[in-house]
Amino acid sequence: MTGPAHDVTARPLTLGTAGHIDHGKTALVTLLTGTNTDRLREERERGISIELGYAQLVLPSGRRLSVVDVPGHERFVRTMVAGATGVDLFLLVVAADDGVMPQTAEHLAILDLLDVPTGVVALTKTDLVDDELLAMAHDEVVTFLEGTRFAGVAVVPVSARDGRGVPDLLGALEEAAARVAARSLAGGARLAVDRVFALKGIGTVATGTLWRGELRAGDALRVEPGGADVVVRSVEVHESAAQTARAGERVGVNLRGAERSGLARGRWLVSPSPAAAVTTWFDAWIRLLPSARALRAGERVRLHHGTAQHVARVQFLDRRDLGPGEEAPGVLRLDAEVYVEPADLFVLRAVSPVETLGGGTVLSMLPVHGRQARAAFLRALRGGTSERAAGPGVAEAVALLLAARGDRGLTAVELLPTVAASQAAAALGEAVERGEAEEIVLEDAPRYFRRGARERFATALAGALERRATERPDRPALTTAELAAALPDVPVAVVEAVVGEMLAAGAAVRSPEGVARAGETVDEAREQGARRIAELIAAGGFAPPTLAALIEQTELSRREALTFLGLLVRRGQLVRVKDDLWFARAAVDEARERLLAMLARLPQLSLAGYRDTLGTGRRNAQALLEYFDGEGLTRRVGDARVLRSRRR
Repeated sequence: MTGPAHDVTARPLTLGTAGHIDHGKTALVTLLTGTNTDRLREERERGISIELGYAQLVLPSGRRLSVVDVPGHERFVRTMVAGATGVDLFLLVVAADDGVMPQTAEHLAILDLLDVPTGVVALTKTDLVDDELLAMAHDEVVTFLEGTRFAGVAVVPVSARDGRGVPDLLGALEEAAARVAARSLAGGARLAVDRVFALKGIGTVATGTLWRGELRAGDALRVEPGGADVVVRSVEVHESAAQTARAGERVGVNLRGAERSGLARGRWLVSPSPAAAVTTWFDAWIRLLPSARALRAGERVRLHHGTAQHVARVQFLDRRDLGPGEEAPGVLRLDAEVYVEPADLFVLRAVSPVETLGGGTVLSMLPVHGRQARAAFLRALRGGTSERAAGPGVAEAVALLLAARGDRGLTAVELLPTVAASQAAAALGEAVERGEAEEIVLEDAPRYFRRGARERFATALAGALERRATERPDRPALTTAELAAALPDVPVAVVEAVVGEMLAAGAAVRSPEGVARAGETVDEAREQGARRIAELIAAGGFAPPTLAALIEQTELSRREALTFLGLLVRRGQLVRVKDDLWFARAAVDEARERLLAMLARLPQLSLAGYRDTLGTGRRNAQALLEYFDGEGLTRRVGDARVLRSRRR
């Protein structure tokens, strides 16, 4: 076998059956694979499929397909959707003696909603009809397909009873499989769980289709929703032990730690992804089938996602109702948590009467405020997905989101929970190049804002520093937290970055107390003024000069004197005991010691006695006593002081 052919046959794919009840899906799968997928006794007794069945199909080339056989009865469409989730191509079964029936159309619509790219139609039970009826049935199927995206797929007459047409069917499946792209092995594993059971001596086993990545023994996974951690003990692919399971294969995993994890059909086994979210809402692009009735805003629907079913309410962002065949952006709010990733597909069915209405694509789990802004953002995202013009759509979405986010800005990482994740960084960079956005570089990642943001931020910060210098000339500096308060919507890291730019440009200066307007803090050339004030106050002992005296002795302005006094207080050299009275720290400490020494000998202390002990004036002694009252050291009783610890 040649290299390329070997590569093709090695790519795992999942084949899903579809079709009306009793059209022969299970019988055909049994003939093709040698496995009867009706494993329940009730299924065999009643002759219908109720649960999902699984088998492995080996094509003539040696390529192996994992087959998911789904029930055709209308009561089990929920199960059919669970089985169709994650399939790569379909085998639609139509009985030649019955033709296209309601579940034929509904199943094909579901395959379309789940974006299954192609498949093959098996026209079964040909042994029950003559050539004329067979030709009519064939034409009916071809005509039916012409009204869908699957027009032109192979329609192969076959009989599960006598085997006629089987080689042609296998050949058609071979050709269809060759046209299907393999699922990605890159990224974390993602397994949609459809069955969980316990085996004696083995433990908990979960089965499902591996949507992405690979699985091996020893891999650590998480059960979502729920967040429980489990470890893979062993892996099987179609009940055969395997070293590695790859995306596109039917997989069984024996798990350690799953006993109390809440693992069940509808859960996921995943390697955590930064793009995923466990949420009760998501924004989506919603479309209705042409055959569906109108869907009202706020209406309850059944949402099928992965192998799970939820009750949800639909809200449209730019309309009240969605008509048959229409599509629009909307938000789905669920009755329970769901694990979703951008670009996931889902199916919507009515609650009563139960019918398939439509489906859609998960676009974003990123909050965007404002209905109109949100709708425009989702429309732009939709324009940048699938086979549409990706670049312009994502660029428009980024521009809209930057406007909606305002001063909060945006990083490429924050766009991960949207379908624009893979193009986000490039789109943001291009917006900067076009002058539509600005980039502020942070330690972890650049943050992007609308044009002019940097100047707005710097102006606001400069204004805050100017106001501080005017209102508190004794303390003109602001801390980072105080500066951030001037820009409440801007992340603190961005404030720090802009402050850094202001410092580098000389628009601001840094001091031990924080950041101040240029020229406001004490630099080396003006340190003498601060030292002079400290010396004068220290020399005064218990009778330091007042603010007016300091201004007169130093020839400083009131503003300059207050600036230096505030600086010296923050350095711990001075203590402000009254609005206009500062003492040296050493003088305050000594005054406290003398106070304690006197109260150790006396039950109480008078103002006059304390004044005489300090050898200072009444005003200074009283200011110190009030300061110590404020410390909680003493309390006033009439005109005297007592230690607070003596209080009874």
